[in-house]
Amino acid sequence: MRRVLRLKALAVLATFVAASFLAFGTANAAPLSNTSVNWSDFASNWSPTNVQVLVSPFTFSDNASGKIVSVAYFSTDGATAGKWVYAYQIVFTSGNGKITAFSVVPTNHPATVGGTPNFSFYTSKSQGDPDPFGFQSGGIAPIMAGYDETLSEASWVFPPYNYIQQGQNSVVFGYVSDFEPTIVQADISKINSSATLTGKPFVFAASPEPALALLFGIGLLGAGLFRRRKK
Repeated sequence: MRRVLRLKALAVLATFVAASFLAFGTANAAPLSNTSVNWSDFASNWSPTNVQVLVSPFTFSDNASGKIVSVAYFSTDGATAGKWVYAYQIVFTSGNGKITAFSVVPTNHPATVGGTPNFSFYTSKSQGDPDPFGFQSGGIAPIMAGYDETLSEASWVFPPYNYIQQGQNSVVFGYVSDFEPTIVQADISKINSSATLTGKPFVFAASPEPALALLFGIGLLGAGLFRRRKK
């Protein structure tokens, strides 16, 4: 009988801890900033180290295609010192329609930089500027950025008067996080009848929230306790 009570108490404690972590994660959720930064800040003043670059193609069901350049690096100086910087650029190579938005999950909660909560940035690479990352110059800037705490998803929306079309690219945009990178699939939205994204690109994003790992561990613990009790 005491053993059963101990198991019940442990289960209640585990549920309380999980709920606390989830509440903490959602309580800190807020809209992302959408801040223009200088290219030199992004490329040099933030002192990139451990730079990782990934170029991945995307395709739609109507044969529209392109690529996303994804970069993750650890910053050792400037406003982002001690944090991970995640940057993306969409290049729309061929096909019809217009790219309207980009989203990535998991991202964890973006970090505060220079007093700006939930920091998101965009920057335009100038023609001829040195570029260690593989980005193109110019491009369409996102009009807004947001973070969905329920989905742990960050998203950027481009202006309806200037969506990304064939032969165009976005500016460099992204966010800053306290968490290290992992590789995930990104989503892209496009205007063109019922075309769907059939080949999702792979990009760098901040590691999943600790709450997810905690819940997974609690699930394993519960399964083990149930198995012992059954025996």
